[in-house]
Amino acid sequence: MKTKLMCTLSVVTLLTLIGPVKGQFEPIPDRDFAVNVIVPQCQRQALTILPEQAIRQTEVKAKIDIKDSTATTTLEIHLENTSHRRQEAELIVPVPDGAVVRGFAYDGPDGKITAKVLPKEEARRIYRRLVARIKDPALAEFIGFNLIRSSVFPIEAHGKQCVRLTYEHLLTVEGPRVDYVLPRSESLNYDVPWSITADIRSRQPIATVYSPSHKVYTHRNGDTHVSVKIDARARTEPGAFRMSILHQGDGLSASFFAYPDEQIGGGYFLLLAGIPDDRPENRDTIKREVTLVIDRSGSMRNEKIEQAK
Repeated sequence: MKTKLMCTLSVVTLLTLIGPVKGQFEPIPDRDFAVNVIVPQCQRQALTILPEQAIRQTEVKAKIDIKDSTATTTLEIHLENTSHRRQEAELIVPVPDGAVVRGFAYDGPDGKITAKVLPKEEARRIYRRLVARIKDPALAEFIGFNLIRSSVFPIEAHGKQCVRLTYEHLLTVEGPRVDYVLPRSESLNYDVPWSITADIRSRQPIATVYSPSHKVYTHRNGDTHVSVKIDARARTEPGAFRMSILHQGDGLSASFFAYPDEQIGGGYFLLLAGIPDDRPENRDTIKREVTLVIDRSGSMRNEKIEQAK
């Protein structure tokens, strides 16, 4: 079986992308959509039934708190009304299985609004209704996720609004590894910046924290406490934000990812490992020999050879 070592895990855990949805869809017994539908993860700024776009997303801040295998995610969504009149809007957010809403509000007087989690089948029908109505097949990326749908809230003419949503869910655990996923569009046209930070605490020592999807910086506050921040240049990179936490065991901690690919007759794999910090100082080190081979043929002239050096 042919294998190929991956530098990122995004291929390992690819979401199935679903093309444009055709045909008619069964109606669901639910209220109609607001004039503006806000999907923070979608490639469009907002989904609107108006002739021109009225609501614009300017930024999304995601704060992730992880304790052992439970994650609390707070999304702070910054919106701007570019029209000359007050606009009605509602929020639709794809979320992983088992998500529970812990808080939902927006700035201003009487800023509390309601939201509920819809199961996959009902969420699927809503995604399809939006695809058929707004003609945006990118929404079909999120079919398979549950859905949080809010009540309608106002955004004043030429005003700005900050909506805060907090949800909680249990993470996937594979042996010593805990995986976190924040759904976001794979579209290259998506350009809303996301600031993502994570605070990770565990009863077990943490060997390493790795993001296969975006460049991040980690700061160790102790054996069981790690802080994570996304690189500023990665704030507009598309795709779901993925993060794996590897707990420390006896000796070397490791976890193996595998993804079959029929097109190449094999697949991809990734080995995630973390070296324990409490290595005895008197332990004999393993001698290593490193050989570096540089191509010096004509195709490597000038800039290429300088980069290799």
